[in-house]
Amino acid sequence: MKLRILTEYFIAMLFLAYCSSHAQNKCYSEQLLDGSEPLIAMGQDTTGHWWAVTSPFSRRYSMIIDGKKGIDADSLNQPKFSPMGDRHAYTMLRNGIWSIHVDDSIITLGAGRPGILTFSRNGVFAYSVIDGQSEVLHILKDDQTVSHILQNRVGDVHLSFDANNWAYVSKNATGFVVLLNEEDIGRYDQCIIAGFMVDNTMIHAGKQGELWRVFKNTEQLLSAPFLQHAQVNLMGTAFACSYGMGTRMSGYLYSPDFVQPLETSGYDRIDNIVVHPSEALMGLIASKSGTNYMVMNTAEYDAGIHIGMIRFTHDGKELYALGDSQQDPFMIVNGQKFVQKNSLDIQRPYAKAPETGTFAYATSSALMMQRMSDSFTFAGMMADYVSSPIFNHRLGAYQSLGIVNNRLFMMSCKP
Repeated sequence: MKLRILTEYFIAMLFLAYCSSHAQNKCYSEQLLDGSEPLIAMGQDTTGHWWAVTSPFSRRYSMIIDGKKGIDADSLNQPKFSPMGDRHAYTMLRNGIWSIHVDDSIITLGAGRPGILTFSRNGVFAYSVIDGQSEVLHILKDDQTVSHILQNRVGDVHLSFDANNWAYVSKNATGFVVLLNEEDIGRYDQCIIAGFMVDNTMIHAGKQGELWRVFKNTEQLLSAPFLQHAQVNLMGTAFACSYGMGTRMSGYLYSPDFVQPLETSGYDRIDNIVVHPSEALMGLIASKSGTNYMVMNTAEYDAGIHIGMIRFTHDGKELYALGDSQQDPFMIVNGQKFVQKNSLDIQRPYAKAPETGTFAYATSSALMMQRMSDSFTFAGMMADYVSSPIFNHRLGAYQSLGIVNNRLFMMSCKP
């Protein structure tokens, strides 16, 4: 009997040691900054690149991107990354002169100050310089700079994929004007530029009086009394929005590949729309007769009593959101529910690696990876602060930045 008890105890200890070792192998951390300089700000782009601002001297700041440190400056702004993450840019003020740090080069602005920084889908960089009451846009392409005067710009400047076309909204005394390559293509009381399609045509929406209209360049696609969530997907193959006719809301999806646009049935409310990064597929969270639904194009799936933000994975293979039905929370993936046994906040941002049966989230002190089949959680090191997680598909790992006593760590969990 005593021998059997000792044997069972030994087996149990081996199992616990294996589980602990397995969790440690799943989650790990790497020190990025040793804390020798005060850490002022930090962040991680959705493409996986991390950045940090430190203060090497009193009132002097340095930008560090993926471990590479730039020159110190009096002031720095958060960097902007291109859609594919292969380029970056940020503005800095040094000795009273503004400049823009683009990849490994510096553009000095002289007496001007920076306006907008933007990249086309293909990585062409553009920036504007404000000098007094004037603003000039500069597009850097093929070792050449093309400049255009901007008139009373409101919001961002949008570039076509090849950066040969550009658009923005201008404010005048009577309302707003949508300008495409300096041509006035619409005057409105309100307007939205959704973005450029892959064929370099531009989608925008404008409201005149009581009616919204959606245009592809100057071709009208849709008209309705109410419109929201207008967006073009990452690869420029589809446009989606929600629109209202009376008290009903519908989802709308346009693609040049469609014979006619796809429209959902009517709902009492549409809370969120996302578009597949490369295909003509949309997902939305909608409510009808007191019931929430996850909708994929026109297919409806019950989404419980409460539902969080809907998202596609980076490759579009899975559409997911966290919801709950009074008690147990669940992760709904492509319409299928996976009930989770622990308490989860539906308002928290969640990252998901496609086709792994896992998701990740950050608490105030750790990066957590959870297995959907049995709610088993893996946790890495403890930290004083943890950023919202991403799934870094290039490395095949969930990642968050963590701060411990002014030191910066990359916290990772591999599904």
